Amino acid sequence: MRTRRIIIAGALAAFMAAGVLAVGHLRLWWAPDPPRDPNALVLRVRFTAGMGPAGARPVPDLSLYGDGRLIVTSLDLDRMPARELVRDMRLTDRAYREIYRDARLAGLGDARVIKSDVQVLDGGSTKITLLANGRPRVTTLESGAAGPRVWLIDQLLKRLALGKSKGEPSRSDLIGPARPYQPTRIALLAHEVPKNDTGTASQTSPAPQIRPWPLHSLSPGACTLHAGSEAATIGQLLESAPKTHWASQSRHYALTARPLLPDETDCASLPR
Repeated sequence: MRTRRIIIAGALAAFMAAGVLAVGHLRLWWAPDPPRDPNALVLRVRFTAGMGPAGARPVPDLSLYGDGRLIVTSLDLDRMPARELVRDMRLTDRAYREIYRDARLAGLGDARVIKSDVQVLDGGSTKITLLANGRPRVTTLESGAAGPRVWLIDQLLKRLALGKSKGEPSRSDLIGPARPYQPTRIALLAHEVPKNDTGTASQTSPAPQIRPWPLHSLSPGACTLHAGSEAATIGQLLESAPKTHWASQSRHYALTARPLLPDETDCASLPR
């Protein structure tokens, strides 16, 4: 009789444990303490389009640092056309610990590629970098991939509000409201645009306006750093003419002002 009770009790315990995991209550799982260096990049998420242009999403979708600082890129749907905004916020200590724990639970502490069994046209991939045991570990998640590990990663990204237009986690996870990210420096990226015989940019309809670039000379593929009033001037120029190509030394360029994030020091830090 005693043996039977032990077996029943063990079965019930296993059933309850499975139920806890099934409904997503992962708070019982142990994980190492998260990094506490405020300058350390702890978690980064970048969605990559399969056939999109190289500079289409220059800022990572999410960057989390060791003091709980969270920098997220999201769409501003209040403006037409919609534009991407970079928002700066801070997680509570509890939310930071739980998010790091759930990232470890999802297996992001080891570098891996999670492949998909189905082909998704222009599906792209998701690259997730996690600082674990003092080293960055990169997980590549192919579009259409499935399985328990993918489900856990999806739950993590949902809590971080990735993929939503507002791009902010729950208010209970944040210390204060989000605010626009204010970089100390920007990188100006120059992408040369081919011209047709009439001198207007090709492969666009309608053709964008062409204006002379009033500042320093541009060169194809160049990346230059700017700060202070110079960065503000560049930002104002590009903001005032979002669909403009700029002429410099008989060439036409599409320009991107890329704010440098706290872990990025120069142009070499930016992903290519």
